[in-house]
Amino acid sequence: MDEANQRKSVTFQPKAAPKATKLSEFASNLKQSLTARERQEIVVDEIDYTPRRLAPPQYGEERFEWDQFQQTYPGEQLGETEDAAFKRNSVVSFQLGEEVIPEMEETAQAPDKPEAFDLDQEPDFSGVIDRRSPSLEKDIKTYHVKILITETDDIILFENASHTVLKDSDEAAAVEEQNVHYETKKRSRRTAVANAEAQTPELLHKSRGVNTERIMRQEVASFVSNYDMYDTYNDLERHTKEIDLAEASSSKIEITTYSREGMEDIDEMLNKSDNFHLSSMILQRLLAGNVYREKQKRFRNMYLPDPLNTDARYLYRLDTLWTYKTRETMGKAVASASWCQSDGDIVAIAYGIYGFTAFDDRSTGYVCVWSIKNPVNPERRYIFPVPVTSVAFSKRTPQLLAIGLYDGSVQIRDITDNSQVPVGVSERRTSPGFEPIWDIEWIESEDDKDEILTAAQDGTIMKYTLNIGQFLIGYQQLRLDRVESEIEGIKVDKKRDFLEADRHPQALSLKIHPTKKDIYFVGTDEGCVHRCSINYPYQHSGVTQMHSGGVFSIEYSPWSPKIFLTCGGDWCIRIWIEEIMEPIVTLTTGFGPIQNAFWSPVNSTIIVSITQSSVQLWDLKRRMLKPASSTSFGDSTTSLTVVKFTNCGRSLLVGDSEGRTYICALEDMPFPPHFQYDELQAALYKSLICKPELLKQVKRFGYLGY
Repeated sequence: MDEANQRKSVTFQPKAAPKATKLSEFASNLKQSLTARERQEIVVDEIDYTPRRLAPPQYGEERFEWDQFQQTYPGEQLGETEDAAFKRNSVVSFQLGEEVIPEMEETAQAPDKPEAFDLDQEPDFSGVIDRRSPSLEKDIKTYHVKILITETDDIILFENASHTVLKDSDEAAAVEEQNVHYETKKRSRRTAVANAEAQTPELLHKSRGVNTERIMRQEVASFVSNYDMYDTYNDLERHTKEIDLAEASSSKIEITTYSREGMEDIDEMLNKSDNFHLSSMILQRLLAGNVYREKQKRFRNMYLPDPLNTDARYLYRLDTLWTYKTRETMGKAVASASWCQSDGDIVAIAYGIYGFTAFDDRSTGYVCVWSIKNPVNPERRYIFPVPVTSVAFSKRTPQLLAIGLYDGSVQIRDITDNSQVPVGVSERRTSPGFEPIWDIEWIESEDDKDEILTAAQDGTIMKYTLNIGQFLIGYQQLRLDRVESEIEGIKVDKKRDFLEADRHPQALSLKIHPTKKDIYFVGTDEGCVHRCSINYPYQHSGVTQMHSGGVFSIEYSPWSPKIFLTCGGDWCIRIWIEEIMEPIVTLTTGFGPIQNAFWSPVNSTIIVSITQSSVQLWDLKRRMLKPASSTSFGDSTTSLTVVKFTNCGRSLLVGDSEGRTYICALEDMPFPPHFQYDELQAALYKSLICKPELLKQVKRFGYLGY
């Protein structure tokens, strides 16, 4: 591009200088003000910041006013000389963004500030230098135009005013009269107004309230003779029932009902109706929500503790939310409990016997499936002719519930089926055992088979497979024998004579390895734990003496597949590491057997245990000589039997020997650590400070987590 196209000039054409006239007082003052403004300069750091005069407007009302001003007060009236007028109308040429180079005629000098320029010529801004740029040179002058932007008034594009009035207002009568006149007047148009579908929205009427008339009641007397009453009740069937007034009292009341001959009994009809049971269950949930809503929110962890609370205290407190109890199960001990794996709101509780009970109390047993949505009544109830000793939900098929009975039989129920028909039942041909089933574990196999392991009191370990038919297929895995020689583990004096009827120990607990699904452990009444394999029946791979009394529970840590605990009748909880035949930690509560012990699923250093009198919470991180808290339930004559964490780990289930099950929230608990296994490992190392040889042996194993 040539240089001529790059440079754009602005030219002002000179005008003929008018003759000078005498100035008026107003013109003289205006001239002095303009002259002072022309002479005033603003220089900062040797740079001229004096604003340039803007060009006059070309169009509009402002242009008209400018022309009127020029016609009224021309340059001669403002006191300009011919020389000044010539300077004002002389030719000026400049380049934007560059140093100003005046191109003057020989008789005149170009002014520094042009008054007007041609706006039709598009200036070239490619060379404009920003005043704020640090590279701006001192001798370069730039030209800036200040533009004031103001907010315009609001422009209403559409407005739809309301044309409705209240029915009881002063204008209502006039509006109704006008509407009637509009509807009845004659119209010149051919088509009449009719109600039809259209895209126009309907008119929405505004209603302030609706009041109904009061229902009037009155008493009306009628006369019925004895003959009418005799004839009426003579044709009806009489039914009398006895109903208990209260759970704890023995008083009863008789209720007599009458029905027509040949009519179906309404009670029997409702009991057989599935829709009635479903509607009743939903209605009970709604009614229970009015009473237990806040406690249900706490169970669902809607009220979490604030981790930034400066007033937090670690009291390890149990707060009872509600109690599961029914009239049928009162007096039946809570023998076992299992939370559903897929729905933490559902729990199955077995009611049977605890300890040595009379023969009359062993007549019936119950399994109730409770939901937190209805803490008053169970949603499923199964009745058995013998006490129930154990229950367990399946992990792979969560609606299946395995039930172990006092007579050695096993059943599997589907809680989604309300027909009270079991999915599978064990038969005497394949499972001849008749001793109580104390523990049940579901086998997580790679194939699609549903299989369970059971531990009976006669020392028999059975495996049952759910088949298409009515009965379960049973296989005997192992029959335990008494340990006579000295084995690894703790030292126990076993100098006693065995009877022939006592050659087989009692299998009290059962646990499948968390990672090796074919390995399981069996705890016996002699304090031994047998290591066995499903793939190798009729034999065990190892035996360890872990307690001097019966082993009631075996639980692995959720954070390590090699760290587990055991509790038993020798009043101790012992923490073990696989392949080390010496307990790492021993916790003692006092004088009483420990029925159950479990790891917390949310805090790796917290353990819960239960004795006949109280529930203990242990924190390995803080102290091991005594529990962090101990809580009692009920009176001193009631024994506690079962304790279990919920799936979320922030609540507890506690059962007693009277058939009551307490759902308790864990309050004022320490916050879970970010690195669970590291906290557990640090707590175990801390407990082994006084045992340097054992500590060295534990550290040799290295990392024991998942």
